[in-house]
Amino acid sequence: MELRQLWAVVRRRWWLVLIPAVVALILTLPTLRTVISPPVTYTTTIHFTASQVPTADKAQNFQDQSYIPWLASEYAVNNLATWMGTDSFAQEISTRLAAQGKPISAGDIRTAGLRSDSARSIMTLYLYWPNPDDLKLIAQAAIDVLREKNQVYFPQFGAQKAEITPLDTITVAPLSAPITQRLGPLFRVLIGLVAGLALAFLAEYLDPTIRDRGDVEVLGLSVLVEIPGR
Repeated sequence: MELRQLWAVVRRRWWLVLIPAVVALILTLPTLRTVISPPVTYTTTIHFTASQVPTADKAQNFQDQSYIPWLASEYAVNNLATWMGTDSFAQEISTRLAAQGKPISAGDIRTAGLRSDSARSIMTLYLYWPNPDDLKLIAQAAIDVLREKNQVYFPQFGAQKAEITPLDTITVAPLSAPITQRLGPLFRVLIGLVAGLALAFLAEYLDPTIRDRGDVEVLGLSVLVEIPGR
């Protein structure tokens, strides 16, 4: 199909092309603000070590004094990092913030602002929040919970709770909105246009109407007379 024929189809069925695009535009209108002015999210990342201070015993060999504490530290880090992603950890942070006069629900803390990871003997806490001042309070509360509550949730530590040491100060930085979030509404409108074009060409393909000499010749018939349009 030549370009002129393609353009003729688009001109003839322009309304089919526009319908999906207009529907997509209407559905994305509430989110178009994110394209013009994307929301600012703040983040902070804190690394921790976790261990139990080994007891001094001259009778212990090198393995007992060095290797076993390091191995225990890895186990503690892995389990504590998992705990940081649970409801109970978020609830402990929420309870501590409420005691400071800053009520933030545990659900909001977990779904919007809390991520964790671990590697060897280092665990990492990632926090995200739309308000930088609140984020500092949440980060400090998370540090306090890790230090003071680990023995409650991990009785394996026995009489001596784990020593949690933050390796970073609480530094809040703005986080740019991802490109998919900023351009998502425009992509949806573009997809609507593509769907409209596909719908128009499908309608053209299924339409048996004969409109010009070419449609007749495709059927294997000869044209004897052609009356031009005005």
